[in-house]
Amino acid sequence: MMSGTQQLVERIRTRLDQQDHAVKISGPADESAITAAETALECTFPPSYRNFLLTFGGIALPTHLGIVHDFVGVDVVNRTLKGREEKKLPQHLLVVGLGAQSQEWFCLDTNHPSSAGEYPVVMFDARDNAVDQQFYDDFGQMLDEVMGFVADSLDQPLD
Repeated sequence: MMSGTQQLVERIRTRLDQQDHAVKISGPADESAITAAETALECTFPPSYRNFLLTFGGIALPTHLGIVHDFVGVDVVNRTLKGREEKKLPQHLLVVGLGAQSQEWFCLDTNHPSSAGEYPVVMFDARDNAVDQQFYDDFGQMLDEVMGFVADSLDQPLD
C-alpha cells in the first residue's frame, strides 16, 4: 500500500519545496512508540494507520492544499486525550487528521472495525462537539485521496 503513497508524498514534497512551501514529515515512528500509543489509548491501530506511522510518522501540509492538512503521528495520544477532555470527543474516536477548517478533526471510529481490522474515518466538529459524517472507509483511503488531490492541484497550471 505504501510504495505508491510514498512516491506520491515524495512528488508532493519535491513540488512544494520548489515553491517554498514545506511539507513536514516526522519520520518513521518506532514500534515501541506505536505500541505505547496503542496502550495509552486502549486500542489497536488499524493496519493502514500503523503502516503510515512506520513509514512517515506524521505529515503536515500547507493548510490551503487539502481537506486534511495534518496527518497526525504518534501525537494521536495527546490530540485524542485533549479532545476527550476539552471537547467531549467520544472514547471510540481517535484524532488522526486535522481538517482545513478550524476544529475539524478526522477520527478513526474504533466502534466499527472492518473484517480487515480497519476503522472508518469520520469528521468530528469540535465546535459543535459532534460527529459530522463518515468521510473515508479507512486511514489509507484518506491518505491516498488527499495526497492525490494535492498532487493533482499542484500539477494544474497557475492562472
